[in-house]
Amino acid sequence: MFKKMQWKIVVIFVALVFAIMIFVGAYMLNSIVNMYSRSFNEQMDKVMSGEFASTVTEILQSDQSDKEKMSHLNTVISAYSAQLGLSEQRQCAVLNSADASRIVTTGTSADALEKTPNLIRAMSGEVGKTARITANYMDYAYFVDGGSNRGDYIIYVKDNKQGVNAVTENMIYIIIQAMLFGVLASILLGFFLSKTITNPISVLTEKAEDFAEGNFESNLEVSSHDEIGTLVETFNYMGGVMKNAINEVASEKHKLEIILENVNNGIIAFNTNQEIISINKAAKELLNIDETEDVRFDKFFEELNSNVCMAEFVYLTRFRTESREIEINKKHIKAYFLPFKMDEDRVAGVVCVLSDVTEEFNLEKSRKKFVAEVSHELKTPLTTIGTYTETLLDNYPMGEEMEKSFLRTIHNETNKMTNLVKNLLTLSQYDSQSVELNMEAFDLAEMLREVVETFKVEAENKGQKLTYNSVNSIPMVYADKFRLERAVKNIISNSMKYTPVTGNIKVFAGFIGSEAYIKIEDNGVGVPEEDLKHIFERFYRVDKARSREQGGTGLGLSIAKEIIESHGGSISMESKVNEFTRVTIKIPVNVQ
Repeated sequence: MFKKMQWKIVVIFVALVFAIMIFVGAYMLNSIVNMYSRSFNEQMDKVMSGEFASTVTEILQSDQSDKEKMSHLNTVISAYSAQLGLSEQRQCAVLNSADASRIVTTGTSADALEKTPNLIRAMSGEVGKTARITANYMDYAYFVDGGSNRGDYIIYVKDNKQGVNAVTENMIYIIIQAMLFGVLASILLGFFLSKTITNPISVLTEKAEDFAEGNFESNLEVSSHDEIGTLVETFNYMGGVMKNAINEVASEKHKLEIILENVNNGIIAFNTNQEIISINKAAKELLNIDETEDVRFDKFFEELNSNVCMAEFVYLTRFRTESREIEINKKHIKAYFLPFKMDEDRVAGVVCVLSDVTEEFNLEKSRKKFVAEVSHELKTPLTTIGTYTETLLDNYPMGEEMEKSFLRTIHNETNKMTNLVKNLLTLSQYDSQSVELNMEAFDLAEMLREVVETFKVEAENKGQKLTYNSVNSIPMVYADKFRLERAVKNIISNSMKYTPVTGNIKVFAGFIGSEAYIKIEDNGVGVPEEDLKHIFERFYRVDKARSREQGGTGLGLSIAKEIIESHGGSISMESKVNEFTRVTIKIPVNVQ
């Protein structure tokens, strides 16, 4: 095994030296090419910024013949050949900027010029002098403005890089020689170092295998006083420590596993630097935490309006548990803050235990609201009964007609309370899920016709028109006929209450997919849009005064909703003020 390690160390040394040499060589080669390219561009910039470009421009803009211009241009280029560095490797040409055609050129090549990036840039009116290391040439294209009537030109210098290539080849030869020498040296050094390192490691490996088998007795001989010797001494000490530590860790791990298995609350642990050191999944979900790195104790709980800070626990020695109420994302959370100690005197941080009490909060809120509304609903009829009874007792006898009127009022108020109590008992049964549905197969269309007939006389007395229409054939429905009929009656009764004289109330029924549907539509006063989302809540009334005048308890639609949903169906309402109200009921057919 350690022969493999020795070879790995040798290979690492060789690879490291090889990589360094490659990097250095590449850097030097790149520097040479860059220096040559930079020198080329600087030389061209200097020449073009002098009189050379202006002289070429004057010749090109002169009225001389083309032949005379070419002769003068050749003379000027020859005069500046030393400054331009012209040779067999570096040529200069004057080109037409429109198509890069040659006007005059040095050298004997008659081949068409390659449209390099620099030349293309010059054709667009710019100076092209970008150097490309990978290209086998260097070029410089200088744009000359010939005036509106004379045409534009380009002074183009191209170098085939033979000079820099020769330098580069010599450099590569030197780098290869240095690389071979470095590889040889690294092989020898690698073998020496690997042997020094692997021999003690082989001994430690054997002892590590004993540790893996559960034998933590370690009495290795220390043969050197360097880092390897220190490692052997530490290994001997580690054997004894590990034996005790593993036993303790196993015990604590077992305890922690039992605790975590039974914890459903969110738990966050903060250190005294206010950073999170531990957090469980429940806490992340409750507090909507995705990234824990940026969370700080004071800032985080200040944003939650918790009125708690780390200093209270660290500096004021408040070792007692603090509790706070937190509301976040419509959740109500009970937070308990428990400081924990590093030793007897110092606080190491704070553990926050979170409990989701949203359901309990909402239940308590609903309970208080329900008690208040029931009390309010009972107060009016009880007050009326008490007042009328007291009047009868104090003024008896007071005439037969008057007594009958008073007794009739007492009777009506008693009926209201009786209906209210019956409705409350019905809702209580649905809340406790103690309602037993008497399921049977029946004709839904026939039931709706009977219900409409029941209300038709009352509707006619009010001047209202109540009709029923079946859209298509409806199969037999398997449901509690009595309760379903009660839900429909509650909705029709509501429509009649809030539909004016001469109004229309229409009942439709049909069958789509696997559901039967019932639609009850009227052209009454309608329901404002902001009230629609509360319309099925208990005791909710859009027009409370009118509802009480007509004997309503505010529970009819709530009971209808409970009945429909107990059958696995749904109920919804659409409305527009002073135009229409439409209640839609959907019931699964579920024929047995």
